[in-house]
Amino acid sequence: MQYQVYAHRYADIILNSDYELKKEIEDVTRTISFSDVQKEYDLQNTERKIAGKKEHQGRQAIINTHFRKHFVDRGWLSEKYVFGDSTTTDQDLKLDFYKRKVGVDVAFNHRSFIGGDLLRLQAAAEVSNIISVGVYICPTKSFARIISPKDGNSMVSFERADWYLKNFYPVLTVPILLIGLSC
Repeated sequence: MQYQVYAHRYADIILNSDYELKKEIEDVTRTISFSDVQKEYDLQNTERKIAGKKEHQGRQAIINTHFRKHFVDRGWLSEKYVFGDSTTTDQDLKLDFYKRKVGVDVAFNHRSFIGGDLLRLQAAAEVSNIISVGVYICPTKSFARIISPKDGNSMVSFERADWYLKNFYPVLTVPILLIGLSC
């Protein structure tokens, strides 16, 4: 996929110190093809229709599945707890992917989650000290409308996350590489 980047608090420079890891993130982002997502979406909806089930409205779950496959195939831990683990606490704060002090969140959800998503990255860095840099992957506004024509206007977007990072700069001290996907 095509993408644009905003580096909050020099996240790009910090990621350059582990260039191999930075390349993995870039490779995963580029490897995911919207045409593959669309084919999977059409196939699943055909199967669901035959089975008498409701069709998927948007492509968010399919895109998330593609990210999970590509990150896990490269040795990333899926769903790293920010505080302890599932056996020690009753919490659900998790990074989508984790490797060598880098946390990645992939966001194709409602825009009301942006603050919580960014706070989770902040807590992982400043409270739990498990990451030194975060990566936040989301669609651009125009791509969100393609992913989900019905809900695209209310989804997280690169432009909105960029606004949050710039306006909450004094509060969000964790370096975050914001990646906005488009096709």
